[in-house]
Amino acid sequence: MSLTPVLPLPRRSVRAAARASDALSPSALDAMLDAAYETHRRFRHGAFAEPCPTCHVPAGELCLARRSVHAARRLAHRARVAQAEPVSPTAAEAR
Repeated sequence: MSLTPVLPLPRRSVRAAARASDALSPSALDAMLDAAYETHRRFRHGAFAEPCPTCHVPAGELCLARRSVHAARRLAHRARVAQAEPVSPTAAEAR
């Protein structure tokens, strides 16, 4: 057991979070969203690992609709994740 003290994380209310987002300009929020989507696209995380059946872009590309991921693409990703069989570490060692 570690002797390092655990500091409590500050808890923010929904109102405090809303005030913090109000403090950012819309252009800053747009830049943050663009950066997050670009990172997900680049590393094929989440729905960006699937080709989009709506706008027919390949996996790893942004949907043609700016700042949105088509619902069909998100559903395809969720279906693929649901089909994947979770393997516990002990079961993997037994194989």
